[in-house]
Amino acid sequence: MTRPVARGTRSNLELQVVPGAGSIAPAIWDRLAPDRPFASHRWTCFGEAALPGDRPYHLLVQRAGEPVARASLWLAREEPLPLPSGVMRQGAARIFRRWPLLICRAPLAQVSGLVLPGDPALRRDALHTIVAAADELGRELGSSFLYFDYTEAGDARSDVWPGDFVPVEVSGPGTRLELHWPDFDTYLASLSKSARKDYHRHTNRAADRAIEVRVQPQVTRLDEALPLIRAVEQQHGTVPHPYARQILEQAAHVDAAWITAERAGRLVGCGLLLGDGPDHMLTLLGLDYGERFVYFQLLYAAIRHAIASGVRHLYGGSGAYEFKQRLGFQLLNNHYSVITARSSALRWLARRMSTNQPGAYPVMES
Repeated sequence: MTRPVARGTRSNLELQVVPGAGSIAPAIWDRLAPDRPFASHRWTCFGEAALPGDRPYHLLVQRAGEPVARASLWLAREEPLPLPSGVMRQGAARIFRRWPLLICRAPLAQVSGLVLPGDPALRRDALHTIVAAADELGRELGSSFLYFDYTEAGDARSDVWPGDFVPVEVSGPGTRLELHWPDFDTYLASLSKSARKDYHRHTNRAADRAIEVRVQPQVTRLDEALPLIRAVEQQHGTVPHPYARQILEQAAHVDAAWITAERAGRLVGCGLLLGDGPDHMLTLLGLDYGERFVYFQLLYAAIRHAIASGVRHLYGGSGAYEFKQRLGFQLLNNHYSVITARSSALRWLARRMSTNQPGAYPVMES
């Protein structure tokens, strides 16, 4: 199913369009950017299984038989973009059902799916090769937008990209906690006095309410968890994640931990820790907003488990910035997208996405 596409560039590059990571040997895939979070062959195959409605197309760029760059593209018909009004979201949803998006990103994570070499000349040629192939693929598939998501601020400039691309800021920045402590108590001791005080207050109040937090290797009580996940989405005015159930069902295919909070046997909170090697993230947070202090306990439990598991980075998504920064999370700078569209009307819609609205898929919210 591999389809070679020749591209004439100064660097003598060749490109293959591969429908599915399973058609590429893991050793070849992982040779590129081995330290990139949520970009391994195993993670990508998990993403393909957990996103059944998004069709994957991977572009592999080689020179003299050696891989030098790649891009993971997804043809998506259900993409809850952060548009500023419900009317615009409904209109966009109708467009995408008829003319889907072609999006470059790592699956399920706030990370770019574009892997480029460091050499400036080769990097430029590889990018132009990928963009030309992606544009051609998008036309063949009848897509409305070609969308390179989670681009670093320095790369989200129109002069970097060939053609009629529009750089936009479409979400709040993500967050990441670098973990270097031997245990949770040492981490806690490193925080400010006020942050430690908050931790003890939150933990004591949760104990007073008999809230019990568990970390399990498998997802349980899925039908009880989904309404809590929808409650968080509704609280923050975001479109429901179309594949929440599938992600929970497929979580066992990667490093995963299921964090739950119960009170008197009733599920009042949940969150899914997913990992790709030394990098983990907390996603699909669910909360019963009638219960206080649950969110804090879920986040503390995620940090504790990540430290005990030897995780290097814990990704916290967007939102709740003040609280997360008090816990040591740092802001990321990849909340930009570079977009082109098939018509001037759709390019206008792309510019309307640059509104600093909350991210479409909340990873952790208070």
